[in-house]
Amino acid sequence: MKRTSYPRPVSRSLKVAAVVSIAMAGLLVAMMHHGRTLRASQALRELPSTARAVLRIDTRALERTAAAKTLVDAFVAKEQLSEIEAMCGLDPLAALSEATVWVRGPEDQPFQSIGLMLRGRAVDAATLAECHRLLVEARGGTIVRLEGPGGPLLASRDRRSAIALVDDKTIVTGSVTTVAEAMAVLRGTAPALIERPRIALLWPHVNAGASIAAVLDPPEHWKSALERVAKLGDEASALQGLQSIALSVPSGSEQTVNLYVDVTNEDLAVKDAALIRAWASSPPDAVEAPWTEVLQSARVQVRERTIMVTLDVSSLSATR
Repeated sequence: MKRTSYPRPVSRSLKVAAVVSIAMAGLLVAMMHHGRTLRASQALRELPSTARAVLRIDTRALERTAAAKTLVDAFVAKEQLSEIEAMCGLDPLAALSEATVWVRGPEDQPFQSIGLMLRGRAVDAATLAECHRLLVEARGGTIVRLEGPGGPLLASRDRRSAIALVDDKTIVTGSVTTVAEAMAVLRGTAPALIERPRIALLWPHVNAGASIAAVLDPPEHWKSALERVAKLGDEASALQGLQSIALSVPSGSEQTVNLYVDVTNEDLAVKDAALIRAWASSPPDAVEAPWTEVLQSARVQVRERTIMVTLDVSSLSATR
C-alpha cells in the first residue's frame, strides 16, 4: 500500500525568524524614510518661524542640473556674483556647497528683511566673514563687534548688515535683527520654521533630491491679491483658495521645474487646475516671450489638494 506523504510542519523557530526578518526589514525602511525626511527638513529647523519664504540652492547639484542653472541665470544678476568674485577672489557658486535665503517679518510686515545662510565647500566660515567685511568697506562702511543674545556678531555701524559664524563652514548674514534671531533658533532659544504648518507640510517634498527648492507662505492680503491676478476675465481665479506655493528643480533635471500650489480643499484643486490649463494654453497679453513658451509647456496634475505644474524652462536659456 502506497504511503501518502504530507509536508512537514514549519518549526516554530523558523516562523519566529521569518516574522523577525520581516519586522527588521520594515524597521530599516522606516528608519531610512525618517532619515531622508529629517535631512529634507533640516533647513526648517535652522531658520526662524518668522520666515514667510525660503529658497535653498544646492550648488553642487547645480553643476549637473541644466534647468536649475537656467533659473539662476534668469533671476540672479551677474553683476552681484562678479562683485563678490572681484572683491573676495572667489567664485560664489564654486566656493559654496549650499545657500539658503529666507524672508522674514511680523504678520503686518511679512517681508521686512532677508537672511542668508551660506555653507562653504572650497572655503571656510572665516573666509566668508572676511568677504563680508570687504564688501561692507567697499560701500564706505566699517565693521564693529556686537554681543547679541545668541552670541557675538560682526556688523556694519548702521546695523543693516551683520554676520555670525555658525560653525567652521557656515555663516549667517542679514540685518542685525535677522542674524540675531537665526542664531537664537540655532541655540534653541527661539522657535524654528518647522513650527509653521504650511511650510512644514510642503518643504520636505520639494526639497528632497532638489538642486533648487523654494516655498512661500503668503500673508492673507497677498493671497487675495494673487487670486485677483490669476483671474481669467469673468471666470473664477486659477488660484482660488490658495494656501502656499512651492518650486522644486530635481537634481539632474535638463529642462523641467515643478511648481506646487496648495489650496484649501480637493474640489478647489480640481477647479483651479482646469483654469491653469486654460491659462497656459492661451497666456495673457501681459506675459511676454520667452515666458509665453514656458507657460504653454505646462503639464498640470492634481494630488489631493495640491496642484503640481511641470514647466519646460529651456526657452529661457535660448534667449540669453
